[in-house]
Amino acid sequence: MKRLAFSLCFLLSSGVQASCHLEEYERFINTQSLVMLEASVKLFEEDKEKFKIIKPFVKLEVRNNKLKVYVAKKLSEKESTVLNFEGPIANYVPSVSVQIMPDGSIRDKVDLAMSDDVFYRTEKTAMEPLQSLYMFNEGMNAAEKRKFTRARNSLSKHMETIEQFSYMKRAFTMRLENVCPVNS
Repeated sequence: MKRLAFSLCFLLSSGVQASCHLEEYERFINTQSLVMLEASVKLFEEDKEKFKIIKPFVKLEVRNNKLKVYVAKKLSEKESTVLNFEGPIANYVPSVSVQIMPDGSIRDKVDLAMSDDVFYRTEKTAMEPLQSLYMFNEGMNAAEKRKFTRARNSLSKHMETIEQFSYMKRAFTMRLENVCPVNS
C-alpha cells in the first residue's frame, strides 16, 4: 500500500511539474506574440510605411509562436524526451536539436517526433517560403533588405517599451527548474 501511495505521489508530482513547464513556456510564447503585436500597433501609429513592411513578418512570427505552443503540447503528451527541461524557458522546445539517422543523414528531433502530425507538417510547409524571406532575406533586393531592416529595428525599439518585454527577455536566461522546482 505504501508503494502504491508513493508511486501515485511521484506520478502526480511529475505531472504537475510537466504541466508547470508547459504553462511557463506557453506564457513566454504568448507574451512574445503580445509584445510584438502591441509594438506593431505603435509602429502603425508612428510610421504606416514601416508598418506595411513589417506586418507580414509579425503575422508570420505570431503564427510560428502558435505552432510552437502546439508542438510543446503535443510533445509533452507523446515524446517528452525531446523537450528541454534543464535550460531556459525559451528553449523548452529546442529550436535546433539534431539526431543522426542510421543512414548517416541528420534530422531535427522535433521534426522527427512531429512527422506524423498533419497540422504540424502543413503549417511548416506553409510558413517555409516566408521564413526564408524574413529570416534569411532570401528573394529581397538590397533596397528591400534595408527597408525591412529599418522596419524591424523600429519594431524592436517599440517592443522594448512594452511592459511585458522584461519578462520576455528574462525567459531567455531564466531556467525552468528555477520556476518549476524539482520535487525530491
